[in-house]
Amino acid sequence: MLDPAGLQQAFLRGDGAGIHTVETADYKANTTLSFRIDGIDLVERSKTRPPPGPIGKLPRLLLAQGGVLIKAGDEIVGAIGISGAKGNNIDTACARAGVDKIKDRLR
Repeated sequence: MLDPAGLQQAFLRGDGAGIHTVETADYKANTTLSFRIDGIDLVERSKTRPPPGPIGKLPRLLLAQGGVLIKAGDEIVGAIGISGAKGNNIDTACARAGVDKIKDRLR
């Protein structure tokens, strides 16, 4: 989980998760924060409006589903990134379920 400035506040890695999953999840959350849109929506948008070439050179950006904004009302208070699920958009579903669990505490 990243705060609004993109600084890591927490992470959890499950037993047996791939070595790349922590970094990948961080990149997904950072991309979501940078563009202020959930990763899955950014992936869809990029199908018709590809991001400019120089964007791909920036560190910690990854165009992939699995990053979800955390909002208190309309204010972005952070982002969560999930990586490692096997299957279509399961990372996004897991991230959204996590945000849903804490929604009542976001003010």
